[in-house]
Amino acid sequence: MQERIAAPQIEAPQIEDPQAEEVRPESPPESAVETLPRESPHEAPLETVPPAQKSIAWLRLAYAFEFLLALLVSLTLWSEVGGQGHLDMMPWYTKLVCLMASAWCSVRLTAGLVEERKIWNRRTLVWLSGLILVATAMAAITYYYHLHEDTDEQDSEETATAMNIKPPLALSME
Repeated sequence: MQERIAAPQIEAPQIEDPQAEEVRPESPPESAVETLPRESPHEAPLETVPPAQKSIAWLRLAYAFEFLLALLVSLTLWSEVGGQGHLDMMPWYTKLVCLMASAWCSVRLTAGLVEERKIWNRRTLVWLSGLILVATAMAAITYYYHLHEDTDEQDSEETATAMNIKPPLALSME
């Protein structure tokens, strides 16, 4: 009988590769995630939506409505302050660019106010200055068209004709 002698097995130390590990972000606590009701207890949840994503969806919708409202307000204010006649002389693309820039700055200013902790921060100051810059450009464009508008006056030296109207005979004292 021969006995087998087992060779000692030397285990190599395991070196862990930090890149090989799977990095998992921490999941929010279960109370913060709303799940839709399940049909049976054996099925997985249908959809999980964190509360932060719900508020983002509503904010996007609110910003879209604000953009449309800002377009209308900017156009109305520009026509009332600058005069509709001056706006009628401008090409459409000038009005479009100015109105879109004004509405965009208004929406981004609101986003800066809503999404930051402090009201007056760098983001809101940048968009407020952008809004003031766009309004100044709109005023300069309107003033340019005011200076270059055609006048309907004719340069002639005609004088007004004087008329002498006599009262009717019945009322005359002669």
